[in-house]
Amino acid sequence: MLGYIDRNSQKGKIMKYKEGQVWVYNNRLEEISSKVVILKVENGNDGESIVHIFVDGLKINNPNSDENIEEITHMPFALDAIEKSLIKLVGERELPDYEDGYKKWKKEYENKSAGIFSITVGESIKYMDKTINS
Repeated sequence: MLGYIDRNSQKGKIMKYKEGQVWVYNNRLEEISSKVVILKVENGNDGESIVHIFVDGLKINNPNSDENIEEITHMPFALDAIEKSLIKLVGERELPDYEDGYKKWKKEYENKSAGIFSITVGESIKYMDKTINS
């Protein structure tokens, strides 16, 4: 993907987020090596930009397993939330396998039974951790 044009929020400019980019984000202290990978950028139902990400380097306790949750393969975010989250572009990489999660989300999103995160990546990880472990 060479770039993505969002005529609504970017007014025709090439967006700086492209698939395969690896970003440092405002993460939790215990996850200092955690990074975000941009999976896909697209327009949502109302024309808003949606940035799909993969997150690795996590340390979320999983009460149903002996192993921690170390990655989340698909998370959809509003562009504003991504803008508040990402700090520095640190490289590029091949995309991880995310298509199954994306396709499930997309179907539910089109049926208006799924949405996108409007909080930062760090806040969403903290919320998921709290939800899983409460």
